[in-house]
Amino acid sequence: METKHIFLIGYMGCGKSYWGKRLADSLNFDFVDLDDLIENREVMSIPEIFKKYGESSFRKREQKVLLSIGELKNSTIISTGGGAPCFHDNMSVMSTMGRTLFLEAHPAILKQNILKSDDERPIVKAIPEEELEAYIANHLKERMPFYQQAQFKVNVKGLELSDLVDLFK
Repeated sequence: METKHIFLIGYMGCGKSYWGKRLADSLNFDFVDLDDLIENREVMSIPEIFKKYGESSFRKREQKVLLSIGELKNSTIISTGGGAPCFHDNMSVMSTMGRTLFLEAHPAILKQNILKSDDERPIVKAIPEEELEAYIANHLKERMPFYQQAQFKVNVKGLELSDLVDLFK
């Protein structure tokens, strides 16, 4: 039986890791976070990679790790970074290796989730809180053409695990 990977895409704070872990448990799939794989391979955190090498270098490293997903033997849910679909034809790569699911969320929800997260987010760390929602809305608009290429799309507002499971049964 062919391995089916499911790539969760969407803006930071939309719940890719949260829903990915739960969906993986429900479908009896493995779960990996693309950022965790990058950090393990590079032996430094994402913020450190951004600071030391810049975003362009990070995106090349991200694609290299993304391509390595094809080596995974078990069916796997992959939580991608928010920018992963937007660089180096990564959406085509993910669609070739499995299915893609866009977790859509309103900028106000994304702002709330980003602010309560313990994770350091290099892209938004310098944005003042009162400007964050407007920044997210604008950045999301730029990324939407990539996110819209996903094979499946769900809005996270009121989302239930059963909604996700039903998509892939």
